Amino acid sequence: MIRQLSSSSRSSDDTAIEIDGLWKRYGLPSLAVFRKTWGRLRNEKLSHISENDRSWALRDLNAVIRRGETVGIVGRNGAGKSTLLKILAGVCSPTRGRVEVHGRVFPMIELNAGLNKELTGRENVRLLGAIMGLTRRDIQSRLPEIEDFTDLGEWFDRPVRTYSSGMLARLGFGVAVNVESDIILVDETFAVGDLKFQNKSLERMKQIQQVGATLILVSHSLDTLQFMARRGILMDNGRIVAEGSSLEAINAYEKLVFCVENEQMELRARSRISTEEVNIYSARLYTEDGQTINEVTSGRPFGIEVDLHLGRPLQLPMFSVGMHNDDGVLCKWNISLEDGLSVPGSCGRFLLRAWYPENNLGNGMYEIHFATRDGASFETLERIAGLLTFFVKGSEQSKGIVAGRCQWEMIPHKPASASSEDIHNHSSNSQRQAAYQ
Repeated sequence: MIRQLSSSSRSSDDTAIEIDGLWKRYGLPSLAVFRKTWGRLRNEKLSHISENDRSWALRDLNAVIRRGETVGIVGRNGAGKSTLLKILAGVCSPTRGRVEVHGRVFPMIELNAGLNKELTGRENVRLLGAIMGLTRRDIQSRLPEIEDFTDLGEWFDRPVRTYSSGMLARLGFGVAVNVESDIILVDETFAVGDLKFQNKSLERMKQIQQVGATLILVSHSLDTLQFMARRGILMDNGRIVAEGSSLEAINAYEKLVFCVENEQMELRARSRISTEEVNIYSARLYTEDGQTINEVTSGRPFGIEVDLHLGRPLQLPMFSVGMHNDDGVLCKWNISLEDGLSVPGSCGRFLLRAWYPENNLGNGMYEIHFATRDGASFETLERIAGLLTFFVKGSEQSKGIVAGRCQWEMIPHKPASASSEDIHNHSSNSQRQAAYQ
């Protein structure tokens, strides 16, 4: 059951959304439901239907979101994030449970929904405004701001059927962020348009936060969620599996993905066909005392160990390790020959170890790519993308792919009447400080 309540009927504790025992199933009921219904008709007692049935899109969700909160929801594809937003928007109803929404909701789920391809951009703004319940006067007063925000120029008065997909998204987003609402639901709509428009959209969302609107954001852009949301929710398999700050939810999500990817990697390794040239048996991350780890702390050293077999003597074996973050950016790349490892004529089984005494990787998940080459001919004998996946944990404040502290200094500004010698000394000190950093 969904209850849409007006702003004036808010509860005393300023609750914006209350979710109690929410379940949702799509499609036809499962075979268990038919059996249960048939049993009731025959007055038979059957065991309870398994609620681990995969047909459930949402399973027993319970949450309270306060007025003015910005909540980021993360999870793998199919976790139930979009289904939850659709229920909150009133697009579909729950199979079981209760949802109470206090205030006016604007769903930014399908930005192109409601657009008439034969109408111009300006006419579509009037149409969408009317659908949202705005009066003609309200729509007319907002038109200049929407036209300026979308930055479509002369295209604003051309038929929407002539628009590119990016222009369509601009028009839909421009209407969405310029209609006053108590609660705004955002589903993967931050990446519309070019970089300039994305930055403008984020700034507009920050302004909406400042006026006290409640925002619920779903996105795979983890940096955006950490920037926008203070509170985070992790969903998996239709359930809420973790709650906390946005960073805590993101860390839990990356660990979840890490575990799933490692399981898939093990399955791929079992089905891997060994070659006569190189055979890799296993790989692991380890600490100074030799303990196997899956999580690395930023600033602390760690090592990578690969158990491998070289099928023939190599005149100059060469190994490389590359570390990529979850955006695919190469963060570290090391080659054994460049780091001083030279073992001519190597053949047989070895434990290859690469030790990193200075670990300056930032927060996030990383993937190790490994390759074996013949250094004499530069022939690639083995290349594995995703040999290992691991998580780097840093401080809550650390951002970016490189961690590490710097030294800060504030130098009083010299007045205009300062002597040339003082200015020269100040410049020299600044240059030394810059070189040190």
